[in-house]
Amino acid sequence: MKIGISLDMVNVHHQEPNRNRYESKYYWDELYPMIATAGFRAVEIPFDPFWIFRGGSGVPFTKYCIEVKFETVAKFVAHLQANGIEKVAGIHFNPTIFMRNENLDFYFGASGYFGGEAIRYAAELGCDYIAITPTPPYGLVQHYHGKNPTWEGDFMNRTIQLINGFAKVAQEKGIKISLRNEYWSVLRSQDYQTFLSQLDDSIHFNIDSANLSIAGQNSTELLKNNASKIGSIYLTDTAFMDDNETWKTPLPEYPQHRATQVFKDIGLGKVDLSGFCQTLKEINYDGWAIVSNRQTREPMRALLRSRKTISDLAGVAFDIEISE
Repeated sequence: MKIGISLDMVNVHHQEPNRNRYESKYYWDELYPMIATAGFRAVEIPFDPFWIFRGGSGVPFTKYCIEVKFETVAKFVAHLQANGIEKVAGIHFNPTIFMRNENLDFYFGASGYFGGEAIRYAAELGCDYIAITPTPPYGLVQHYHGKNPTWEGDFMNRTIQLINGFAKVAQEKGIKISLRNEYWSVLRSQDYQTFLSQLDDSIHFNIDSANLSIAGQNSTELLKNNASKIGSIYLTDTAFMDDNETWKTPLPEYPQHRATQVFKDIGLGKVDLSGFCQTLKEINYDGWAIVSNRQTREPMRALLRSRKTISDLAGVAFDIEISE
């Protein structure tokens, strides 16, 4: 199993004291060697179209930002390697940003365009895969389109077309697509097998440990039953239990029923990561497992927590060489 860490630990969307430092190149130039020092030699980069309109920043979440600061993607990759990061394992593309009105043409048009951009960016970075969030949260789509009694069927039919379009571009670029499992997805209300039967055979799954836990799914059974189709893994943690159907709300990652956060730094939640990784070992999974601390308040400390947790797991659940 190959271990990397996601740059989603740097949350550039929510305000806090001095948050604007996250937008500065100096912050990222300090972060990259820290990632390597913490023992992570590979990263995943969230692709965020918002930063196409903030090209002066140092945020590496779009090709446009990179070209402003580094001139070319190749020079950015060389910069990472010079700071101890040997590989950009993958990209994560989430089209939820485009679910903002009652115009489905806008959503699917923007998602198709920027999804293609994300795949091409992944190819230039030398990634192995792109993890794709297949739908926005169920409650968010329902909020804008619930007046249409056939909205779910209409939305899913166009989603299938969208993903199959991505598959064509990805195959041309030599990139594997992994569809994420998220407990709030529109897919949760669908016949999943029927959905999968209409997707291109090249599509794989991305399995997220915290999302499985929140949805109450049996991770051992799911991993074993889908071993041949797993494209990438997220090692995530949570102590959240969805006992109020939070998944049906417009912003399920920020529960409206109580003040809490859904995700925790790995090792601080209640997910059985040891059992999860043991199952990955049993099915001989040898792909990427990406540590994600997407709601951390302290990226630098999250690095150290993650290193400790991965080191502990390596001793009991799976074989991995941790860089010293």
